[in-house]
Amino acid sequence: MQAWKMRRVLWLLAAAAGLAAPQAALAQATVQHLSGTLSVRKADGSVRLLAERSRVEAGDVLTTERESYALLRFDDGGQITLRPSSQVRLDDYTFRAQEPQRDSFLMSLFKGGLRAVTGLVGHRRADSYRMQTATATIGVRGTDFNAIYIAPPGAPDLPPPGVYVPVAEGLVAFFAGGVEQILGAGQTGFSVSFDQPPVIIPLPPNLPRVAPPATFGQIFSTINAGGAIECEIR
Repeated sequence: MQAWKMRRVLWLLAAAAGLAAPQAALAQATVQHLSGTLSVRKADGSVRLLAERSRVEAGDVLTTERESYALLRFDDGGQITLRPSSQVRLDDYTFRAQEPQRDSFLMSLFKGGLRAVTGLVGHRRADSYRMQTATATIGVRGTDFNAIYIAPPGAPDLPPPGVYVPVAEGLVAFFAGGVEQILGAGQTGFSVSFDQPPVIIPLPPNLPRVAPPATFGQIFSTINAGGAIECEIR
């Protein structure tokens, strides 16, 4: 195992030992940091605004408004940073510190983009972590990546419509068109539809860029190390 990965897994195991919930509790995420407006639609159809320290659970649909950013921290140590005007659903999340065979994470990206840093789920079992997008499925091997969806019809100042996945660390498996494309650190994958295989491309210079809000401070800077792939909304 690579040294960076071993160090991260050991750190996550130590954190999980201190944070592990009782066996009957559901695995959840917490809104650790928020700048702007974040709303949730629950499985029963109710909608409400979230604040820092709000809990997020499987079935929740999360939406950030324009110029809003949200950092979610999961019980296994994983993190998701939602970009402005983005929407995701946490379809499934199962984590027990002492039961890696039960690990499961599935999130759907409907619009906008995010940055994901995987926790123990995604490190302990290669097939336990999945992210569904409009054109492809993303699997990970313990990693740090972005997923950005440019919806049709696109715009003259944006790259072509599709899903872009720049990878900062680790490996990403990009599934579409019956093909699994492996992406490594520094590479960017692109998928235009579920019917066509994904490809590796140069990082588009006009991919929407995110300028971290000042309120995120050191938290945002730390989780988004590897600024070459960071994005800034213009």
